[in-house]
Amino acid sequence: MKRIIAFLLIIVSLTSCFTAKYEDGKTQIVVNVGDSESTLSNMALNDKDSEVRKVAVSKLNLESSLLSVVLNDEDSEVRKLAVSKLNLESSLLSVVLNDEDSEVRKIAVSKLNLESSLLSVVLNDQDSEVRKVAVSKLNLESSLLSVVQNDKDTEVRKLAVSKLNLESSLLSVVQNDKDSEVRKLAAKCLKK
Repeated sequence: MKRIIAFLLIIVSLTSCFTAKYEDGKTQIVVNVGDSESTLSNMALNDKDSEVRKVAVSKLNLESSLLSVVLNDEDSEVRKLAVSKLNLESSLLSVVLNDEDSEVRKIAVSKLNLESSLLSVVLNDQDSEVRKVAVSKLNLESSLLSVVQNDKDTEVRKLAVSKLNLESSLLSVVQNDKDSEVRKLAAKCLKK
């Protein structure tokens, strides 16, 4: 009985939707642009089918609804789609600080713009791949040097070294880094 009621609720909320069957046998739900944001938000947050939630998320525009999906959906694919539509730095940083899936965090980091937000990710995220995405977006010499001096992962430090511009920063790395690969890269960058 619960399934029937849930099905009827979906049908009612999809009154302005239709399905299209393609030659490859896949069925796609197409939501008309005129759908209300609240209906889409409700679908994105509450539908049991992740494919339906993805369709709803793809049509959502309200930042708060998208953030709610990212913070509450169990399916990382739905969260990835929602994160890709977020725009506010605070929303993106919230995702980076709270999501358990490194792929979701990498998408959020790739959209961050503030140096302070990016440096916060580099200094706090446990996943070196997420930190690499953040380092690739850093621009300030002091931020990059901080990464070289503090990150435990050789590859993250090497990426930061490759972006250093000041001779004094590179000399500091050559003289002080504990890893020979990092020192070697800094020395090569000095010769440019």
